[in-house]
Amino acid sequence: MSVRLVILGLLMGGEKHPYEMQHILKSRQVEKYIKFYEGSLYYAVEQLKKDGFIEVSGVIKEEKRPDKTVYRITDAGRMKFQELLMKQFAMEEKFYDPIYTALIFAGYGDSGKIADIIGQRIKNIESRIEKLEKLYEERGPVIPRAARYIFIGFREHARAKLQWLRSLRDDALEDRLGHHFSGGARDN
Repeated sequence: MSVRLVILGLLMGGEKHPYEMQHILKSRQVEKYIKFYEGSLYYAVEQLKKDGFIEVSGVIKEEKRPDKTVYRITDAGRMKFQELLMKQFAMEEKFYDPIYTALIFAGYGDSGKIADIIGQRIKNIESRIEKLEKLYEERGPVIPRAARYIFIGFREHARAKLQWLRSLRDDALEDRLGHHFSGGARDN
């Protein structure tokens, strides 16, 4: 995920200062669906300014508070935003889950403990699905259509993962994680 895309995208909606951008990102809970580090925001703002993609539109001065520099997107920034947006849409997803590393060696582990841990992950995902559905029910009608697809995508991924984890737990309970799949492969 490009911090530059996020900043330019926020500025497409109007002038903002970095603290305001940070507040918007927190209120939208972006850390739950994109990798974003708060410290990188201020650095990226400076780089975008240096590259001519954003410019200072003003400074907010408040008594006993630090000045807040307000930025706006430039024409070059609008072009860069479109470029980054299309690049992000075209980016292929990388499938990674820490459990994959553990699965390689699961046959050497305690199947009962593995099943218990997977059972806890199942409960966590069931809770996440419940929260997503409640949130979607509450906010779905008022959020932009494109943003709804984030909720839908999370929900469907979580449902697929739940089904996968249930199968995995069943195999752990049957102590089959060290066995080969049947259908040509040798069963142990």
